[in-house]
Amino acid sequence: MNNIISIKNEHILKCSDLYVKVFNAEPWNDKWTLGTAHKRLNDIYVSPNFEGVLYAENGKVKGAIFGNYEQFYDGIHYNLREMFISNELQGKGIGSKLLNELEKRLRGLDVTTIILFTSKGNKTSKFYLKNGFSEWDSMAMMGKDI
Repeated sequence: MNNIISIKNEHILKCSDLYVKVFNAEPWNDKWTLGTAHKRLNDIYVSPNFEGVLYAENGKVKGAIFGNYEQFYDGIHYNLREMFISNELQGKGIGSKLLNELEKRLRGLDVTTIILFTSKGNKTSKFYLKNGFSEWDSMAMMGKDI
């Protein structure tokens, strides 16, 4: 049985619960509530051209990728907005399996590029580098508090 399936509306709440557990723990120590996590993931889910996959064991969501694709002048780009794996399964290859399945699906949609933002120099950036991503010198994530 394939443990990786497409994310549907009925999965959002279970994904939100896992999202809170993952991002409120080390190393992020965020302050998500079930309500704010559900709003975030649902906002991504209802965006145009949503594409997402989840990994489940025994009916429980253990990991997920949320994002959407859009047209650019040089092809179709996928914006990987959120990726999270349950704390006890991190480092066991689940994230790589999810990414591989997502990439297969995206190729079928003629997507040419995956774009994401993550912190530099931590275990998440190392994970993405290990999975074939590279840092682009031409791009920067910038912010301003207002």
